[in-house]
Amino acid sequence: MIQRKFKDIVGRRYDAVLKDYSEFLLTDEETLVPEVRSILMPLDLFVHDLTDEAMDVLSAYNATISLAYITDATVVAILEQALDQAAAEEFRARKEETGRNILDKTAARLEEHGFSTRTRIFVGHKGDDVIRMAKNHDMVALCRCYADGEATSDSISPVVLRICQQVETPALIY
Repeated sequence: MIQRKFKDIVGRRYDAVLKDYSEFLLTDEETLVPEVRSILMPLDLFVHDLTDEAMDVLSAYNATISLAYITDATVVAILEQALDQAAAEEFRARKEETGRNILDKTAARLEEHGFSTRTRIFVGHKGDDVIRMAKNHDMVALCRCYADGEATSDSISPVVLRICQQVETPALIY
């Protein structure tokens, strides 16, 4: 952009302008569109159906989508301390059933659109585990209200923001 716009205008100052604005320009490496073969999509109770717009973007890639439902380990630990082991196990079983339903529903919708899916359910730390798992995927697709029951339709969950800041893979927020 600078070569086209400013080379003839600024003459001798071209190098200084290029240096001053270089942080705003994409490098050759950054202009390459990465190949996306696997997409991580974390789900929880607050994630609603995939939007049509998200489906359109995902359909641009011939990728396997790994769906992960993570039950918050901190909540399970608090229940174990506040109640008893049996109550915590009952909570975990209910969350696992809910998670399985969400995973199955989302996987079915994605498979209707021709995607290959994998599912995984476990107890962990939502933000940290997504960041860790993202290293094994080419993209992360995050619902704006993931891990935040307080999110409005216009806001983005703090966990989603933290994930986007810490992952090295591209992130899609829907």
